[in-house]
Amino acid sequence: MISALIIYTQFFSRIVISKQVDITYVKKGVPYITLFGFLLGSLTAGFYALCQLFLPGQIAWILYLLADLLLTGGFHLDALADTADGLFSSRKKERMLEIMKDSRIGSNGVLALILYYAFMISIYPYLPHARWILIISLATIGKAGLALQLYHMVYAREKEGSGNFFVGTKTIHIVLAQFLPIAQSLVAFHWKGALAYSFVLVGAIVYRQFVYKKIDGHTGDTLGAFVEMAQVLYLLGLIL
Repeated sequence: MISALIIYTQFFSRIVISKQVDITYVKKGVPYITLFGFLLGSLTAGFYALCQLFLPGQIAWILYLLADLLLTGGFHLDALADTADGLFSSRKKERMLEIMKDSRIGSNGVLALILYYAFMISIYPYLPHARWILIISLATIGKAGLALQLYHMVYAREKEGSGNFFVGTKTIHIVLAQFLPIAQSLVAFHWKGALAYSFVLVGAIVYRQFVYKKIDGHTGDTLGAFVEMAQVLYLLGLIL
């Protein structure tokens, strides 16, 4: 477990841990990936709670979004932008993969980020109270969404990349990764939590079919993009 948490911290955040861990723990540690999300979310939730003591709630929420960006380096947001640029480019598979690998951001990527932040900021007044708990839940559900995409995953690129580290993830590990977010959702938000999780589950299936239709598999970018999409779907389920 510790090795998995260390490598996820090194992989998904800017927190520096100077310890060498075998790269195979990226895959072997999937049962603990939502625990990593929980711990990372606890940091940003604590920051939000502190800001809320001195600032209006919505300003504290915006600062939380900024803190999350700085803590993670926008890792999954970059994936969201790259995925939007590639999959909505109306090109063939090979060209889509090239576009996603390009470090430059295109118009679709910019629009995806604008829409994401517009949604995350404008939804604040409709969110359930104890929003610090919600922040932890969002970090957990994002990683749960990533885990769902690993079911019998096919890697879309011919050469190795970050997404290839997850190929061959055991189904039981994906299932185990769902226990924490499901329990957390039920305890914190009751039936609405169950509804919100079901939105993520259905969204994961639909998103996977869409991506596979476009590029015949997943890449690191398409996996990371669903982390952010899972959070959006979760919030939509909570406010209905």
